[in-house]
Amino acid sequence: MYKYREIYSDIKKDILTNHYRAGTLLPTQEFFSEKYNVSRITLKKALSLLENEGLIYSKQGSGTYIRPIIDNNTSELLPLDLPIGVTYSHRDQKIESKILFFDARLPTKDEQQQLSLNTPDPIYEFKRVRLLNGKVYSFEHVIMPVSIAPITKEILQGSVYDYLGKELKLQLVDARRVIYADKATEEISNSLNIKKNDAVLVIEQIGYDQKGRAFEFSKSYFINNKSKFVLDVHLNKS
Repeated sequence: MYKYREIYSDIKKDILTNHYRAGTLLPTQEFFSEKYNVSRITLKKALSLLENEGLIYSKQGSGTYIRPIIDNNTSELLPLDLPIGVTYSHRDQKIESKILFFDARLPTKDEQQQLSLNTPDPIYEFKRVRLLNGKVYSFEHVIMPVSIAPITKEILQGSVYDYLGKELKLQLVDARRVIYADKATEEISNSLNIKKNDAVLVIEQIGYDQKGRAFEFSKSYFINNKSKFVLDVHLNKS
């Protein structure tokens, strides 16, 4: 992946998770050039992508600002166009995890294909319920190659992405998401405290790191009337 796209993804994540807040000045180009150790030319390519998406705008003689978001209640929304987890999308709220299953095994042929594994290397499989402010938020079923990192139940209690980023400098940069409605199986209904066959929203995701490796194949299930998602659409400038 090109360096400017890594920078673009990183700054975008910080904007949409309110690290850089809407309506405020974005840090200077000098700051970002030093932070990412890149030239102004590379940085401007990243900023151009952010501007084309409508996330930032420039005022002559004043600086670059983070554009106010369309919906002021996005703290309750999960952005569909940004590959981040619940811990980042709801960073000001209490996030907990209830581990239901955790083991290592060999992958199925489908899992091998989804993760682009050349050989049947072992994978982690874990299932957990994410709690938001003490209430059931989602059910996650995740497959991850063992070669990516050592995973423990203690790590699964928190943010896996945060662990991978801090300990291994591995970032979720890109993701392919498929979104569809389904009926809750007995396992999902028990996990989400809903009735069997109730409607659920499913987000199926393959996550890629900054080197382009597929390191996660997951399915997240959400209660149909208790979860909201947002996708802001911006036209690119000609």
